[in-house]
Amino acid sequence: MNEQTRKPRVSQEARRTEVIDAALIEFGRCGYAGTSTSMIAERAGIRQPYIYALFENKRHLFLTCHDALNERILETFREIARPEDSPYERIRKMGLAYLGLLHDDDRVRCHLQVFAAAGNDDLREPIREGFNRLFEEVLEISQATRPEVARFFATGMLLNAMTALDEPFEMIRYLEVTPEDEL
Repeated sequence: MNEQTRKPRVSQEARRTEVIDAALIEFGRCGYAGTSTSMIAERAGIRQPYIYALFENKRHLFLTCHDALNERILETFREIARPEDSPYERIRKMGLAYLGLLHDDDRVRCHLQVFAAAGNDDLREPIREGFNRLFEEVLEISQATRPEVARFFATGMLLNAMTALDEPFEMIRYLEVTPEDEL
């Protein structure tokens, strides 16, 4: 191979990101049990053994995907929540921002697959810990009460399911809560 046809080298961190992106799609489509590292490697355009140079095993890659999903949600919420906003306004803005995240079908499906995989004894505790960290972070960002954040999460889970089922977004209006409803 001469200099002109050689592919540019990709840093290990960039390759790791590419593998996580490929894994989010594959895990989202096939679940934890139905996804092989060779499927992920093929999607990422690498050889399957290279995955093990980046991740300890499939379980570690799956949990890294869970962390990446949670971090994307938190990053979105941190960007939208303003200190001058009331907790109600923060939660409202965060909910609207979350609707924007639902347009990424692969990530939505992967998030649902993460919760489904919690039925696996080996994955349950790290998934629970990740969920609890996410809940506590949203509590801190929003400054809302625990019941308000719990309702926010419940609505988000329902929205994930509705998105996966390709339900029309008009159904969301049934989930709207106004300050008067809180009384």
